[in-house]
Amino acid sequence: MFNTIRPYITKDEPFGPIDSGDIDSGDLKALLMLFEKHNWIYKNLPSRPSIIMGRRGSGKTHYLRSVFFDKHQQYDYYAEIRTPRVLGQVAKAIQKLSDEVMFSEMVSELWDTVLWIAVLLEIRKHPVLQQNTLNVVNGYLDKMRIRPTDTVEDALRNVAKILEELINKSGATESDLLWGADKISLADAKAEVLKDLETADKKFAILMDSLDDFQLDIAAVSRSLQGLLKIVGSMNKPRDRVDIRFCLPSELYQRFVKLSSNPNKDFRRALKLQWNATELVLIGAQRLMFYLALNYPEFYKNFVHLDLTKRADALTFFSAALPEKITNQVGYSEETMSYILRHTQLLPRHFLMLLNAIFKNPGLTSRLTPFPVSEERILNGVRQMEDFMVREIFVAFNLIYPTAEETCRRCLPELGHKFTMGDLHRVFTRYGKAVFGNDNLFDFQRMLLEIGAIGRVIPGNERGLYIKGNFEYTVSHELSISQEDELCVHPLFSGIYNSGGKQERPVYPYGSVLDDDDYREHYE
Repeated sequence: MFNTIRPYITKDEPFGPIDSGDIDSGDLKALLMLFEKHNWIYKNLPSRPSIIMGRRGSGKTHYLRSVFFDKHQQYDYYAEIRTPRVLGQVAKAIQKLSDEVMFSEMVSELWDTVLWIAVLLEIRKHPVLQQNTLNVVNGYLDKMRIRPTDTVEDALRNVAKILEELINKSGATESDLLWGADKISLADAKAEVLKDLETADKKFAILMDSLDDFQLDIAAVSRSLQGLLKIVGSMNKPRDRVDIRFCLPSELYQRFVKLSSNPNKDFRRALKLQWNATELVLIGAQRLMFYLALNYPEFYKNFVHLDLTKRADALTFFSAALPEKITNQVGYSEETMSYILRHTQLLPRHFLMLLNAIFKNPGLTSRLTPFPVSEERILNGVRQMEDFMVREIFVAFNLIYPTAEETCRRCLPELGHKFTMGDLHRVFTRYGKAVFGNDNLFDFQRMLLEIGAIGRVIPGNERGLYIKGNFEYTVSHELSISQEDELCVHPLFSGIYNSGGKQERPVYPYGSVLDDDDYREHYE
């Protein structure tokens, strides 16, 4: 059983890869074993979201690819489109057209053609189509100069050539530019395919992953995305047989909303990937099971009776591998799991990065097993990963806040774990203006809140052992603050930018404590 995932659970990555793209898409058994289903997100997939939104490291790609192996998601066939290449081709086509010609509706129809070509290329490989339907599909693809061996990208290049010929054609009309008479053939092919899918009670999914860099500042790319959002928003209706699953980064959500011609329609079937502490612990316990079963099978036998889909059992399992408490760098005693979780932004990638660093190469020990791991390994593992995690946050927000890293480097060392709006204003005036890019305090404050560097202190724990804070990644909207609010620095950022020398209470982001209410059910 565990040999299936042996290539992915190693001594260097004991909790497995942090990016599901590192798992071969054809390795369905491994994908399934590394997919944890006991969470709020998985329960919402049957609603058939057309857009999956999440921050970098939230699991967008894994949930996109779950169609490959999860038979409970209602899809019998799928086509995976390489978003960067296809988006680039559509953007090039749009660049060749004048501003007066290309309305968002027309770009949406262009995308409809592109998406359906992907469907037709894949569906004709399966016996679900009647012979008459197959003839219609092949006839249309032949007209579009698409060969049986073509990929979606190959097919789109051929379509782009036809479009260019039409543009250069004397007297070409807008109808011609939307594929002229061939559009009738596409309508026929769609109708026949949908009829056969209905008869066979089968469903098809189009999969489009996110991009690291959408280049939204390029007009043709923005216009292309506007049309894509429009067609995506029109799909996945209750009786549809062909659905789409399109991934978008939450870091750019506000830019996409401004780009959309009708946000209420385009995003009405969007699912936002957000996690709570319990769900991360369940993911970690599942990966710990694989690691121990493969590397310390005798030790693992002591825990085979545990149900790792239950939080209590998952914590019991972790308690055998981790000490119950540790003393942090400034001398405060903390529960080990809470210490690890508060150094994340509640993202699976963050949690797995920390666990990989903590459990990596446990080294020589006089004991039969290296568990529980030492306090030193836990503190060092977190410290080693903080810089990588924060840099990844800066990269994810680079399109919106290109000066974020330098601004944080200059300003955050001047702030304590807890501070006032007056402190923030003072620091911005003295250190931030020179590097941030403008002299607007609100924009500076918004940047720090949006990347999760600072949050709002939750009142009522003034004499407690820790500072409790609300951070924007746990709310469904922009986190608002007033002049009277106290603020706090996220542990990830204070770990890197702390000036040192001060013994301050640790900050616990809301949601990182296992007993916190599920913030997704208690949005402000």
